[in-house]
Amino acid sequence: MQINYDQTYPKPLMVIGEELVHLLKRREYEVIVERFSYALAGDRPLAQALTCDVEACLCNEERSARIALAAEARIKVNYFKQPDSANLFGLVECFLPLDFDHGELLATLIVTTENQQYYVELEDIS
Repeated sequence: MQINYDQTYPKPLMVIGEELVHLLKRREYEVIVERFSYALAGDRPLAQALTCDVEACLCNEERSARIALAAEARIKVNYFKQPDSANLFGLVECFLPLDFDHGELLATLIVTTENQQYYVELEDIS
């Protein structure tokens, strides 16, 4: 998703994070990947990869959790000191509380820059 420079400040990036949280709570994975893509999809179809990765985080041999729909997510915005060779600019970490588990689901958006253009992509789910 391309954004403008004014959207690279903490408040607008938090709004983008809130949008991701809302979509994750509604399990709108197709919309998420259309809007943000998904860096860790590999060769898998984007929405299928995201669905599988979210489910793998929530349910395994040791846990059977789900995203707590009524709980408020914590959103943190951080910046890299300077864009590096990978053009990393910042990241938005969205911590979604879980039901039936004391942990959180972490969804990370990465902000990159190239030629004065800024982009936000869903980097990871863990």
